[in-house]
Amino acid sequence: MQFIGNTKSVNLLQKAFEHNALGHAYLFSGPEKVGKFTLAKMFALSVIAGTELNLDIDNVDKNAMLDLVIVEPEITEKNGISRQRDISIESIRDAKLSLSLFPYHGKYKVLIVNDAHRMTNGCQNALLKILEEPNPTTILILITNEVDRILPTILSRLQVVNFGLVDDEDMNAGFAENFSFQKDCVELSIGRPGLAQYLSEHNEEKLFRTNALMELEKIRKGTLNEKFKLAEELSKDAVRTLDKLNVWLWEIRKIAVDVNPPRVDEQSFPRVEAGQVESNRACAIIEKIQKAMIVLKRTNANSRLILETLFMDM
Repeated sequence: MQFIGNTKSVNLLQKAFEHNALGHAYLFSGPEKVGKFTLAKMFALSVIAGTELNLDIDNVDKNAMLDLVIVEPEITEKNGISRQRDISIESIRDAKLSLSLFPYHGKYKVLIVNDAHRMTNGCQNALLKILEEPNPTTILILITNEVDRILPTILSRLQVVNFGLVDDEDMNAGFAENFSFQKDCVELSIGRPGLAQYLSEHNEEKLFRTNALMELEKIRKGTLNEKFKLAEELSKDAVRTLDKLNVWLWEIRKIAVDVNPPRVDEQSFPRVEAGQVESNRACAIIEKIQKAMIVLKRTNANSRLILETLFMDM
């Protein structure tokens, strides 16, 4: 299957190959699961193999994998509660050691740091040393959906490649030849090909997102006790709860943008319609969910209390 969407980003990287103008370090920035990691990997393997950019996701050069180093956060579980750990400084140091070795297969060794925003300041400073003393045989690719958490000293040394959501037409065209693909996966993924592909292959994840939408409806219409009970349940798995909050965000965004402009009444006074009121409320809820997600991601605050407060406001 070919890479789907974000043609501007793809063209930018293809031109780098055509003009032999590969950068030393890149930042792939954009929403989750729109293809940032997939394209970074295909770009890296093409660089290592010394070929033009390969967009066939299923055609991977296994020999080139020897020169690809991937660093990303680990998922840990303690007392039945799952959390995503920050990227450790040791993993960056190990990567630096690997990059110092001569490439096994091609001209380059490539380091991909997935979810780069999960690096602590100390970890980012360790990476900065690699950027300040670039090895001519290495290329770095940082991937993030939270670019504001990357230190300015690092950002200034990266070539930014921006990604966005993919429209339905490109999504449907991209998956047209995949007969096992289910159309409802496009709707649930909301412009994210990586998520659509994952949902088509993992029915339990599709069920998870369907249930998440049902829970959102329960919160909007449920009693205070029902909201508190759900908050207690969701607080046990921070990683999956963040996934669920993301599903809610995209669903509520539909309400926020699907509003007709206000009309003007007979006396030429603007009249605020019910749809506009609903849109304003949706925007307010989106802001509250985003703030709750930041606290859940970046602090050790009581997750149950955070969710209870959020659900009362919804």
